[in-house]
Amino acid sequence: MSGIKKWKLRSEAGFIYFDALMDLILVAAIMPLIVLFYLYTSEYLKDLDAGEMEWRLFTTEMQNYLTGIDSIEVINGGTGFRVIQAGVEYDIEVYGSILRKQKFNQGHEIMLTGISGCTFSIEEETLKISAVRSNGKEESSEYAITGP
Repeated sequence: MSGIKKWKLRSEAGFIYFDALMDLILVAAIMPLIVLFYLYTSEYLKDLDAGEMEWRLFTTEMQNYLTGIDSIEVINGGTGFRVIQAGVEYDIEVYGSILRKQKFNQGHEIMLTGISGCTFSIEEETLKISAVRSNGKEESSEYAITGP
């Protein structure tokens, strides 16, 4: 065993310029990975936001009510709209701090929570929704209206 030499990366005599240069190159190689990790986690945390997810689900569900409709009209001064689809009447309107859906003006199903204001407008064959969430974030969406 006495014939085996131990290889050392750094000399024990002291800190040399070459060691500092290698450390700098190593740090320079790792820094972009740290930045990429930070950007990835910030996008991941944004996707976990409950309000953001709820808005996406709401916009997806809304398209179902605007496909193959018989008629549509804005109600309550722009804070809701009424759609008739295959003889079934739906009212989607602001009610306090929620958006609710009523079928034939009976009961209600909550579609979106945590809003401080919402307006609906119809321009040509497009329904436009503008909502302000309780945290102050503004959301908007546009939908194509298709008939039977």
